Amino acid sequence: MNLTTHHSFLLATIALAALLAGCSQNGPTPAAAQKAPATVDNRVKETDLTLVKLTPEAEQRLGIELTAAAESEVSTVSAIAGEVMLIPGKVLMATAPVTGTVHFARGNLGVGQSIRKGDLVFRLTPVVSPQRDLRVTFEADVQSTKARLDTATQQLERARQLLRDLAGSQRNVEAAEQEFGQAKATYDAAVERRGRLKTHPFEADVDMMIAAPATGVVRQVQAGEDQVVASGAPLIEVADLSRVWLRVPVYGGDVESLAGQTSVRVKDVDGQGPTRRAVRVAAPPTADPLAVTTDLYFELANTEGRLAPGQRLTVFLPSRNASRKGIAVPTAAVLYDIYGGTWVYVSSATREYRRQRVDLLQSEGSSAILARGLSVGTKVVSAGAAELFGTEFGAGK
Repeated sequence: MNLTTHHSFLLATIALAALLAGCSQNGPTPAAAQKAPATVDNRVKETDLTLVKLTPEAEQRLGIELTAAAESEVSTVSAIAGEVMLIPGKVLMATAPVTGTVHFARGNLGVGQSIRKGDLVFRLTPVVSPQRDLRVTFEADVQSTKARLDTATQQLERARQLLRDLAGSQRNVEAAEQEFGQAKATYDAAVERRGRLKTHPFEADVDMMIAAPATGVVRQVQAGEDQVVASGAPLIEVADLSRVWLRVPVYGGDVESLAGQTSVRVKDVDGQGPTRRAVRVAAPPTADPLAVTTDLYFELANTEGRLAPGQRLTVFLPSRNASRKGIAVPTAAVLYDIYGGTWVYVSSATREYRRQRVDLLQSEGSSAILARGLSVGTKVVSAGAAELFGTEFGAGK
């Protein structure tokens, strides 16, 4: 290599080194030296989101009371849909005692109307059997009574004339007046019978009143105005709904464990409304072999008439063979959010209450049984829980 070539190679090496040095100075900084793109400052802990702190005045104004959660043993409950049905023998029907023409005794009689036993519902005009030569007989009665009336009229006029001539007595006049009155009444009746023969030849002149057979709801009206019905024909059907039955289909394998229940709780299918008590009754055995169920029957009161045949109710049947332990708290302590979740307020410190989610197992009267979410001895808000819930979300006192 000559001197000129060596010099050129040296200059190229120096230039490349300078270029690499410049690139390293303008490149990215190390990760430790970079500035973070965002920062998170958690000033409120997640556990404090459901915490409510009250002043002594606010606690007194809300009426806060505490109750310790206690352990409770409850039976396993099966919630089964039962069907409301009429009690056999509680549907009564009024029938026509004789053949006749029906007339309504009340104008507003209709299906679904409430009615009381003894209320008049129909007026029945009996239809008499046709007799041979009836027209001739009635005409003969009219002529006979007319002759008697004419004779009585003449005798009455003669008795009055003799009395005026002082040849008779007042007693004879009174006897003649009595005979005249009887003859007149007999003649009028004969004329009336002949007239009815022309307009209503087979109807009697006496009506029969038909009353409601029971207190209840009218299910059917089976006769119309001016309808001729035969003897024994149904006229009206009344259902007594003051008490009803519940038919509850139970899986055949559970019948033995559930059959001993003499009283059960009943609620509406949506869980709302009052809790009713139904009593077990003896009924003819029925079952559904396809569904492998056997029917149990319970009877409950329906004095307000809110239950109708075919309506569904939820029946809670506790099993006597299995039971489980739960945590009992007052029913007033359990709160529901808009999604159906259940909560209670527990006392975490003095005048501090934390809202805690719980799993409701069932409600029994004034006690609510929790499956999980609390431990025995935990103090929960039993009075003022709803007010505390409103306070937390800005709608309290």
